[in-house]
Amino acid sequence: MSSNGFRLLAAGLATVLGTPVALAHHGVAGYDMDEVLELEGVVEHWGWQNPHTSLTLRLVVSGRVETVLIEGAPPRWMSGQGWTPESLEAGEHVIITYHPTRLPGQGYDGILMEVERGNGDVLKVNRPAWLGGP
Repeated sequence: MSSNGFRLLAAGLATVLGTPVALAHHGVAGYDMDEVLELEGVVEHWGWQNPHTSLTLRLVVSGRVETVLIEGAPPRWMSGQGWTPESLEAGEHVIITYHPTRLPGQGYDGILMEVERGNGDVLKVNRPAWLGGP
């Protein structure tokens, strides 16, 4: 086999073998969808980017400041449910409900279910059943 043929074969195998990992990333398998947790803290950053939104929450635990990174749904999905890039502001006090990760320390700490804002408004992430929704 020529070196060009080998490179094409290697690239093709990498594409095929890498596909399940890429597809699995966009599911909820990495989260414990049977467990629901709540955290109270301050929005450090609300990220409105593809492939999915993200919320960085700052909280105080036992006198220490900790940061929690929560995965949200893709912007297109979120906007269909009334969310916008301006839905949350840095410094805003919130209470979030989320499903925790199954793999602590390896990316997101959880996947977002809802946010209760300081003014009492509740923003929900209603996922389809195949992605852990009701």
